[in-house]
Amino acid sequence: MKIKGRKALITGASKGIGRAVAKSLASEGVDLFLTARDGNLLENLIKELSASDVKAGYKIADLAFENEVNELFADAVKFLGDINILINNAGIGIRGNVTEIEVSDWEKMYSVNLKAAFMLSRLAAREMIKRQSGYIINIGSGASQTPIAEYAGYCASKYGLLGFSESLGLELRERNIKVSIILPGSTATHFGGAAPEDKISAKPGILRPDDVANSVLYLLKQSDIAWTSVMNLRPLNLKRAHHK
Repeated sequence: MKIKGRKALITGASKGIGRAVAKSLASEGVDLFLTARDGNLLENLIKELSASDVKAGYKIADLAFENEVNELFADAVKFLGDINILINNAGIGIRGNVTEIEVSDWEKMYSVNLKAAFMLSRLAAREMIKRQSGYIINIGSGASQTPIAEYAGYCASKYGLLGFSESLGLELRERNIKVSIILPGSTATHFGGAAPEDKISAKPGILRPDDVANSVLYLLKQSDIAWTSVMNLRPLNLKRAHHK
């Protein structure tokens, strides 16, 4: 399936997985609207994408706030004219025992990891239903299925994203709209505070952001009669010395 000319909104696009997905889609001729909290990183990425023959814009937004989510979607539609692809990638994880973590931190993880994905999916689905086509891809985590001590809030939000994604997929499949969730295992990003280079040094076989981006492309290029609702993506060998 060709995706050139389609229009995508990507959250959490300034670095890591979101950045890799943006570059990958741009290389395939997809027009983009990107968002994150770091305007400098977004602007630098847009400059990189200028070499591609695509239209690319961005908006700084904190998805923990409902008004910013709504404004983001409105600006994305205004810039792109339509949205065929929604990539809900933004996510945060705050470590802490349940007995000690602040309620505000729990609520922030819920808002960014789950509520924003719900809101954007809701808005995008309304537009996609009009055209009887579209694709929503949620970036979950291995934590969507596997509990982790001291990350109960993060796991709860990612478990929720998995349930939401699968339920939404069942609602939209008859409208010719696909919904998928990718559950990456250990990936070399800044998530958790460690530098990607340090993660690679400790575990040479860890996934790279490009591995997740390639999986997004795989889903988007599947036959229009095939639907992968959940994709588990794992490192083949965390101890391997080389990555190809």
